[in-house]
Amino acid sequence: MFVIRFALLSSFFYALNVSMIPLIYTFEVSVFLFLFIRFGTTFCTSLFVTKSLYSFRKIKDERLGFWILILSLLFGIQSWLYVEAVKYMSVGLASVVLFTYPLLTYLIVSITKKRPLDLTTILMFFIAIAGIAAISQSDEGFYTMVIGIFLALLSAISYSLILILTPKMSSLQNWEIVKLTTLIPALGFLYLFINETGFYWPQREALLLCLISGVFFATGMMFYHISIKKYGSIRTANIGYTEPLLVLIFGFIAYLDSITIIQGIGVIMVAVASITIEKRQLEQNQITSV
Repeated sequence: MFVIRFALLSSFFYALNVSMIPLIYTFEVSVFLFLFIRFGTTFCTSLFVTKSLYSFRKIKDERLGFWILILSLLFGIQSWLYVEAVKYMSVGLASVVLFTYPLLTYLIVSITKKRPLDLTTILMFFIAIAGIAAISQSDEGFYTMVIGIFLALLSAISYSLILILTPKMSSLQNWEIVKLTTLIPALGFLYLFINETGFYWPQREALLLCLISGVFFATGMMFYHISIKKYGSIRTANIGYTEPLLVLIFGFIAYLDSITIIQGIGVIMVAVASITIEKRQLEQNQITSV
């Protein structure tokens, strides 16, 4: 039971990080500055945990340069798309749509490896589509919600590609991968922030909120890796689905976000489809590894 807490703590801190985005937006903080602080904080945390610096020699010896570049770009794109999606829809619903990534990962792997899709997978795919359609029913405006859903789905696809490509760096420990794939996004977002139109330095409160959010993100990542190591990937992933639920709760408490009955049904449909495929995929991977 104690080890379960690591997975729950990971979901809790990830949810806190995500839930702070609308609050940070109220200070008119640049998205690029926020993302720079998030990735910069995570990179510094990885240096502290691994107790080692960035090793270009190791990258060259293990021929990791190409995969580091690709994964770094995907990490940056995934985060950027998600925070942009929050501009068009509630942070809770955006988190639910993002968590379609297990289904998307399963579909991408099946298509690239030419595996036939069974009836369960096809059914879950249509359930997820129906759930997303239900989520799009909002008083805020159909087209606004569709834009948010589209951005969140693109973020989910990016995250799926990250999961598919990460095994290319299987020779490294989890925190080593984090260290090698967060520096480029941090520097990239810093460059975009400095060069964006209408540059101005935000209030100290806004910077503090960005830093706190970055600390929450890095802390969630730390507990996530501890949980996988001590608890296993299957159970950790299952408990990880508490994150969008927590984001919905935090959004309701902090921003008075509410969802309609139809949207609530959509949330449940997306969760059922994603969790079913997640369990299926993890169990298949475990059987393959045996």
